[in-house]
Amino acid sequence: MEPVLKSFLYCDSIVPAPDGKLNLYGLFTDLFAAKFPITYPKFSVLSTWGDGLGFHVQRIKVVNPANTMVLHQSPELYFTLESEEQTVHVQCDVNQMVFTEPGAYTFQVHLGGRLAYEHHLHLKQI
Repeated sequence: MEPVLKSFLYCDSIVPAPDGKLNLYGLFTDLFAAKFPITYPKFSVLSTWGDGLGFHVQRIKVVNPANTMVLHQSPELYFTLESEEQTVHVQCDVNQMVFTEPGAYTFQVHLGGRLAYEHHLHLKQI
């Protein structure tokens, strides 16, 4: 059974705690820059999946605001849901991401090779 994307969060870093929780630092929904292009050195994306079963393969692609070019593609990220009540967090680190212009960058979440969800990160000029 295909899982449901429960949350999709952007942050500066994700650190696992000894108690099994995840600490997200620098949570954001938009990024701001005085000029473009800008290179963002590192950030993380956390996908939370649930309400599904089985082994799954996730890949994230980042597309420019004009939807004409893939700027970043993650490696394949694997997860397994063993019951419908289980949730799984999948961390994707993005390094040296170049944002060429202000606008809405589309994060395409592919599951099993097909586009499952899209989420936007807005880059704003200040």
